[in-house]
Amino acid sequence: MELRNINQGAAQPNLNTNLIQEYVLPICSEPEIDEISKIIEQNISICSKIEEDLSQQLKLAEALRQSILKKAFSGQLVPQNPNDEPASALLERIAKEKAEAAATAKKGRSVKKSQKI
Repeated sequence: MELRNINQGAAQPNLNTNLIQEYVLPICSEPEIDEISKIIEQNISICSKIEEDLSQQLKLAEALRQSILKKAFSGQLVPQNPNDEPASALLERIAKEKAEAAATAKKGRSVKKSQKI
């Protein structure tokens, strides 16, 4: 904050050697530097461990997701109703309905264009 008070310039304040040559910069002692370094190294170590754990958990989550999807598509997640249609029939029906909807939409656009002419 003190350095901000002695800077010069309005749009882009600057500090030069003439302005700061009398300013005393506090410097840590060797024991303080050693302690700060030790704390930083410990925290980096902790962060690395967390990163490893997170990576392992993400791999596990992806494996579980794949397992759930496999079971879902093979019908193993819930008891199956024998009256339900097979998935292949459902997919065919959905594809047919999509094709019919697209044909109807295309037909509707053609009718609107011919009405404009």
